[in-house]
Amino acid sequence: MINRFTLENYFQLHDGKAIDFSLRIQKNENNQYSFYIRPQDADGETWDFKVIGNFLECTTSASETVNSLLVDGETLQNLDKNVLFLMIKQLAIKIQELETVGTSQRDQLFKRVEELEQSQREYETQQEYDRDRS
Repeated sequence: MINRFTLENYFQLHDGKAIDFSLRIQKNENNQYSFYIRPQDADGETWDFKVIGNFLECTTSASETVNSLLVDGETLQNLDKNVLFLMIKQLAIKIQELETVGTSQRDQLFKRVEELEQSQREYETQQEYDRDRS
């Protein structure tokens, strides 16, 4: 899933906290560019972006991005409502993913327990059969 957080959101996060940023650009074997950015000489978050033509794709994980946006109340007040909506949407997606994984793991566990119980019943039946034969 593509993170829809933008470079503008990143600057909003650091508004009033930093004006200089360090930017490190990388070019892969397919001549595609990516970069990460962080405040220079100030506390702040590092976000990663992939360059696609004239567009940017935030490749920082949703949970990292949301965590960085939730630094303090003042930051939340300064953020655009669209950014807050996006944060809520990302959280909802993450919760849904976790619920799906949890449900799948629980179902697998229940299935394994049923298999073990069935195996135990078969073993006990075989034991009884062997005792009756002897």
